[in-house]
Amino acid sequence: MVIDNPFAVNAYVSPQLFCDREAETATITSALRNGRHVMLYSPRRYGKTGLIHHVFNGLARTRGVRTVFTDVYAARDAHEFNTILLNAVHEALNPSPKLFLKNVMAWFSALRPVVSIDELSGKPSIALERGSARQDEATTREIFRILNEQGRTIFLAIDEFQQVATFTDVRMDAVLRTELQRSPKVRCIFSGSQRHLLLDLFNDAKNPFFGSADQVELKRIDRATYAAFAVAVMKHHKRTLKLEDALFCYDLCRGHTYYVQVLFNRLFGDARPLERDTVVQVLLSIVREQDAIMATLRSALTKNQWDLFAAISREGEVDTPTAGAFIKKHDLPSSAALVHAIQALVDRELIYVTGYTEDAGKPIYAPYNPFMAAWFKYR
Repeated sequence: MVIDNPFAVNAYVSPQLFCDREAETATITSALRNGRHVMLYSPRRYGKTGLIHHVFNGLARTRGVRTVFTDVYAARDAHEFNTILLNAVHEALNPSPKLFLKNVMAWFSALRPVVSIDELSGKPSIALERGSARQDEATTREIFRILNEQGRTIFLAIDEFQQVATFTDVRMDAVLRTELQRSPKVRCIFSGSQRHLLLDLFNDAKNPFFGSADQVELKRIDRATYAAFAVAVMKHHKRTLKLEDALFCYDLCRGHTYYVQVLFNRLFGDARPLERDTVVQVLLSIVREQDAIMATLRSALTKNQWDLFAAISREGEVDTPTAGAFIKKHDLPSSAALVHAIQALVDRELIYVTGYTEDAGKPIYAPYNPFMAAWFKYR
């Protein structure tokens, strides 16, 4: 495959173009190979999906293994969860459309699947008729029956797994826990970005998945490691990027994997020499692209929320957004009013908790999108 731009932003490409995560890769791979499940969590766009595909790329080389990746972020209930999971299983186990159509009726005839063909891609997909909660549970059991009948080890990743905590029709975590106990050859990665929901699912003794998975937190890639990787990739493609400018890019994006990758992607696609001025101009171009988004966002937020978002964006990281000095510096309302504004910004995923202070354990808040944060500084 021809790589137009080595800094991929929307898909995993290859081990050679995957930066670091060596320790996490080894930890997850070891757990899965030894029959343990893994719960992987981090803020959104830190690279969880890419890491899972990187791990699966290594595991898939083992004879007698199949990997299945599914993203259930769009699932609102057990029926939609099963539909997404079912399509992922068939895509992984039946890679050709011909094989897909051959097996779907044989495997799932009891579920009365409806097969359709996408007009653009030509790929088949499966829809299921809606039924009762009992039928949804039976569908999940049927999917695991198929997995167990493969006669091989199945590594299954369920991305944005915290969605199951929002289902009101079926206790999907309980159903899955039961099926996994009956499925010794199915090993799972449960990944997600809503930390409190995931930790509750796996650390609350009242929940079925309590203590059932190794827990891995994905943090920022090391600053020096990421910069050296970018310099090396550029050099391989006969582009020159100074180490100090690569570090500058990392710092501009605060080490947030997706946005660092976007900036390097834009720089690679720019024909100008990769000097500091080029970096700045490319960043400002990205910032200008935020204008329409920010105009819409401003109308959607209250004044307190907007002002607080602007203040945190200008600071970069804030551990005491309700402190008097911070309020005075940015002309914000009372601390009581800010408590509600903070929660609203967290719920909208405009800011997130990057960590906690060592002394008092206070949450440290930062803007999710560094390009939005830069908008407040440079527009």
